[in-house]
Amino acid sequence: MNGFKQLYPSLKFTSGGSLSKNREKIFKAFCALWLIIAFLEFGQDYIRSILQGTTFHIGESLSYKLFWPLFIPFFMVLDISVNKIGERTKGALYLVLVIIQALFITLIHLVTFSLVLYGFSILFHDNPMTLLFVLYEKLSTRLYIALSIYSALSGIAVYVKHRRSQQKSQSEEKPKTITVKKGKSSVFVDIDEIKWINSDGAYLDIYTTHKKHVVLDSLKSIIKTLPSKFKRIHKSTIVNIEWIKKLESRGNGDYDVILDDGHQLRLSRNYTKELRGNLL
Repeated sequence: MNGFKQLYPSLKFTSGGSLSKNREKIFKAFCALWLIIAFLEFGQDYIRSILQGTTFHIGESLSYKLFWPLFIPFFMVLDISVNKIGERTKGALYLVLVIIQALFITLIHLVTFSLVLYGFSILFHDNPMTLLFVLYEKLSTRLYIALSIYSALSGIAVYVKHRRSQQKSQSEEKPKTITVKKGKSSVFVDIDEIKWINSDGAYLDIYTTHKKHVVLDSLKSIIKTLPSKFKRIHKSTIVNIEWIKKLESRGNGDYDVILDDGHQLRLSRNYTKELRGNLL
């Protein structure tokens, strides 16, 4: 895994620089896709040779199927480059450079593929194909396939970069602590330790893993300073969903929210949409 991280550092984008498990799974699935396509085409060649009664050359067949696995290293280059370009440019220029990059990588892919085929042609044929002929054939038959795929992958890479930038901005904008005044002094409360917040008139009761704090504030105001894991579940309650153990329906659209310590809160039917996709 350490070698994988060094080979593909752009996969590190979650907080603390840790490797995103979901992104790693997607990348592995991406690799498997091209290998499966190559294997299916290889099998197709073998079946065709049996049906037509011709000799099946394993090495030659595999060389032609290399077109698909080549998408793996070149996509890694494309993805890293999209991020590098994004660090230096923005707006229309950024998109233009990404498009040019997709075309450039497409051409490099096809040239590399043609060189491999030319090399195998020299090894396996008495009258090998010329490099110019191989380049012409692959550019005329595979250019639209490779360009379409790299264009789509560029779009995905740009979208992922945009989402990462949004997540990073949101993470930077949200504080890690909130200040609670205690008489003439102030106490910093770790946001991750907050379980729920309850409104009590003009004051808020902030319940953490250790104690309760009372502050002069409103739910409407404080929720704007909290991360997205804090959800409004009642007109007088905000909860940190990471501390929720389970939900129990009341049968009338309302729910009882059971926290990990057994404490019970009310989820009003008017706020159930806040937990859609998370717990409901």
